[in-house]
Amino acid sequence: MHLPRVLTLAAVAATAVAAAAPPQPTPPLRVTAIPEARDDFQKNEAVFTAWLGRQTGVPVVLHLAGSYEEALHLLVSREADLGWLGGVTTVQVMTQTGGRVHPIVIREKDREFKSYMIAASSLEARSIQALRGRRFTFGSPLSTSGHVMPRFFLLQQGLVPEKFFGSVAYSGDHKKTVLAIASGQQDCGAVNYKVFDQMVADNAVDPAKVKVVWTSPTFVDQSWVAARDVDGRLGPGVLQKITAAFLALDASRPEDRRVLDILKTERYVEAKSEWWRGVAAALSAVKLPAMP
Repeated sequence: MHLPRVLTLAAVAATAVAAAAPPQPTPPLRVTAIPEARDDFQKNEAVFTAWLGRQTGVPVVLHLAGSYEEALHLLVSREADLGWLGGVTTVQVMTQTGGRVHPIVIREKDREFKSYMIAASSLEARSIQALRGRRFTFGSPLSTSGHVMPRFFLLQQGLVPEKFFGSVAYSGDHKKTVLAIASGQQDCGAVNYKVFDQMVADNAVDPAKVKVVWTSPTFVDQSWVAARDVDGRLGPGVLQKITAAFLALDASRPEDRRVLDILKTERYVEAKSEWWRGVAAALSAVKLPAMP
């Protein structure tokens, strides 16, 4: 007849233990980005993660990828929830996840992006044809502006890089491409036009040593992509808060200006997946080199 009392005491004890247990930490929003963003994020990681954490109400951790391939892998394997990708990796992540990861916002300038074909000034080249037989370098194999789109546009002109140039290399990075040409290691190459223009503005390269020979037609490039199921891991409304946070950035507000400077833009607009159809078509026409 003492059984109810025993059960009551057990229930009270269980309640006390539960009350004394520390609350489970909120899982973080896991963010990654392509190598192009590395320098600015490394210098300003605390500013960016604090801003996004305030906007979403969850802690934010940043994992800067060492390559385009790594950034893509982190999102496909569910090790990242949000990522800054290039145009090609935006297409690939949509394809490889069946649309689970999709673009949510894009910088206005990325809707009309360009590549430069640059060359050592000493060559005195004024056209792509003048680069025949020269040492040429792309950036990363998965770079939109540093490889896929320039190769696509060359193919449209009937020029197969491996046959047209004397040699074809992959520097892995836009800045490395520019510096390889400036130092004489390569004669010419394809780069992101914004990176080259910024290096000239920052005196990181002497424009007397490297010149722009050709500018590509425009194409859609980088985006922020997010997992559609992020709310299931972090709580309802998080995906909408992420999107709203980027769209609400206002260059006239000093606190937002700091974030926009890190992201190298004036504003974001909402992205539509169909905008990358042109890049997808170029990617299907270009034979990517085998990955190590």
